[in-house]
Amino acid sequence: MIAVVLAGGVGERFWPSSRRRRPKQLLDLTGRGSMLQLTLDRLDGLASREDTFVMTFAEQRDAVLAELCGRVPDANVVGEPEIRNTAPSIGLAAVIARRTRGDQTMLVLPADHLVGAAERFREQVRAGLRYLAGADDLVTFGIVPTRPETGYGYIRIGEERWNEGRDRVFAAAGFVEKPSPERARELVAAGCLWNSGMFMWRSGAVLDGMARHAPELAAVLAPIEAAVGTPQFGGVLKREYPRAPSVSIDYGLMEKARNVAVMRADFAWNDVGSWEFVRDAGTPDADGNVTVGEHVVIDGKDNTVVAPGRLVGMIGVEGLVVVDGGDAILVCRRDRVQDIKQIVAELKRRGRGDLV
Repeated sequence: MIAVVLAGGVGERFWPSSRRRRPKQLLDLTGRGSMLQLTLDRLDGLASREDTFVMTFAEQRDAVLAELCGRVPDANVVGEPEIRNTAPSIGLAAVIARRTRGDQTMLVLPADHLVGAAERFREQVRAGLRYLAGADDLVTFGIVPTRPETGYGYIRIGEERWNEGRDRVFAAAGFVEKPSPERARELVAAGCLWNSGMFMWRSGAVLDGMARHAPELAAVLAPIEAAVGTPQFGGVLKREYPRAPSVSIDYGLMEKARNVAVMRADFAWNDVGSWEFVRDAGTPDADGNVTVGEHVVIDGKDNTVVAPGRLVGMIGVEGLVVVDGGDAILVCRRDRVQDIKQIVAELKRRGRGDLV
């Protein structure tokens, strides 16, 4: 099996800690290692070092290599010339894998997710391998919801296609974008699953799907695949890849293809999408405050403070997020954490690339 870890992107909702040259997947947000390191830990026993590829942005490649400390061969860390979303990144990984390893099964994992039960995760990946031995599907992992969540997409499930013990695979009957609170409650009640963004398929199957449903992307990938393993590869990649449409794998392929299946995943999972993650991973005090580092909170409740290198004092405030990024500090209401990207956009407008 080939493992592909998607470790590009910037993680703007984790500003000011996450920056373009050191994004959130390289941060230690749990005290147990970076998100990238934890993702590689989950691959133990599933894919060898030589069969593990890490896809990142060229500007971040040196930082990723330093974080990996040789856990993956340097040649398997691919620096994309531009950030072009998940479909081009996965397509690039697929052409490299097919050209160098043949038409094998690929497991695709974002580097910035947290899985709470690694062994159960491995069991379900192995179950996916057994299913794909007799099917030519594009398989996504659908997480059993624990609450009506408006920050995640959902997958409607259709007829059951396969089962083995606790493991079950269904036809994917449809994808639902991030819903309203009321709609989220309806989706959970109807048995829909969270869309995890983790996938399994043969490299040939995903590339066939792109040729059918994303021809502009397939046209970009063709000359890149032809150059894999040749001295011209770097130049061809740099010339062709920026022409790829910037589109997600869900929108570009999964929502259009008919051979999409979903494995019902029952392991604990968090996509680490905002600073609210700290509350999921931490333990609130009696007033609902979650703090990382030594801080003083008086007459305050339901605050999140992430400032391990600086003492923060708070009096009479509630529902705030405070993050010390060293050269920048974030203060916002907890219900506005999804808007942190607006700060990054404003800094870019002001020409403050040093802070993003």
